[in-house]
Amino acid sequence: MKVKIGQQIKFTKNHQVPTSKGKTLLVKAGDVARVLKKVDETTGEIVYLTGEAKGFSHKVPLQVDDSLDVDAIAKKILNDIQS
Repeated sequence: MKVKIGQQIKFTKNHQVPTSKGKTLLVKAGDVARVLKKVDETTGEIVYLTGEAKGFSHKVPLQVDDSLDVDAIAKKILNDIQS
């Protein structure tokens, strides 16, 4: 799956994410995350926006395009300004 920086992704399966403090967070099907950056050719960093893992950032196997999802970033900025 190839994604752009700033793009939101929705998970289709439940899975658990380990934290550095030894806890595990449950990510349920339907939870949403945003792509933050490209780490390398096969890894990207995301931040969870919903669910138990909300606010947690994590590196996952993703192909991240070097371009930005300008529409998603602009929408996020406008929503933040209006809030």
